[in-house]
Amino acid sequence: MNIKFEKRSGAIYPAYFHVGGYSIALNPETIQSLKGLTALDTTPFYATLVQIIGSNRYLKEMVQEGIAAGGDQNALSRQLKKEIQSL
Repeated sequence: MNIKFEKRSGAIYPAYFHVGGYSIALNPETIQSLKGLTALDTTPFYATLVQIIGSNRYLKEMVQEGIAAGGDQNALSRQLKKEIQSL
């Protein structure tokens, strides 16, 4: 399952979070919240990421499944943190 952040040029939603075939629009406030996560270790990073991105139970479960299917958890964490910093 593919999981990544993507920067866009939109003013209202300047970035998207992709998990599997689903995209979640991120507003500037959410992006700022995510940027605060980049200093966290892997486990707290994922726990907080799920809380910020998952606005309902379905999205939380989808993000958790994407993380679990992402392979090496530390490598995925580094990749996502790098993508967040570029937003």
